[in-house]
Formats: sequence, structure tokens, C-alpha cells
Amino acid sequence: MKQLTDIILDEEIGAAPFVIYREHKELVDGEAEDDGVEEIVTSGVVHPTREAELELVPHEYRKECLYSFYSPVAFSLGSRDGDVRYTAPDRIHYDGKDYRVVAVKNWQRFGFSKAIAVEKEN
Repeated sequence: MKQLTDIILDEEIGAAPFVIYREHKELVDGEAEDDGVEEIVTSGVVHPTREAELELVPHEYRKECLYSFYSPVAFSLGSRDGDVRYTAPDRIHYDGKDYRVVAVKNWQRFGFSKAIAVEKEN
């Protein structure tokens, strides 16, 4: 019997490699300074975001070029660690383009996560 993770990593249904960049930042004198970038190499199913999925996306991004990424790795919209340290929303590098994560659904108890990301201008 196939597990969901097996399906998400199946190249026959669209799995492809991509890299998740998780930027750690620190506020110093009111300015954000880089505190390192975590590079997570993974793969998963990637496809254009369907219209039915747009309800997960903030309104300002709904007319942008959006892609849905499914991976066994958990995606992040960012987080705070106290008053001065935080993590920015994940960036994804896929097929020569960069994307910024704008919506996340984590189903880690089932072995995967979904991110909807907007294509960034280079």
C-alpha cells in the first residue's frame, strides 16, 4: 500500500526537486539583520495553484502567478523567537525561478505539507 509521502515524491505525478530557503533574522537597533539562511533540499509535487485553493491565499496575491508545492518537509510562513529574533516566510527555488510562500497547510501527522507561493520578480 502506498503512503502519501510516496505519492508526493512520485515523479510520474509531477514530483520535482526544489530548495527551501529559511532566513533567520535579528532586529538590531530597529533594523533587520541576517542571522543565517537554512537551505533545505527536498522534492515534491509542484503544480499551478487551482482556483479552488485561492481561499487560502491573502487577497493581495490572488491575481499573481501562484504555485502549490507539496513536500514531506514542513513549510513556514515565518515565526518569532522572542522580541528580536524571527524567521522570514520561506522562499522556494524551483525550475530556475524564486517563489515566496504566502500560505501553508501542514499535515505533518500524515507526512507532508503544502505551500502556496507567489513567483518573485528577479
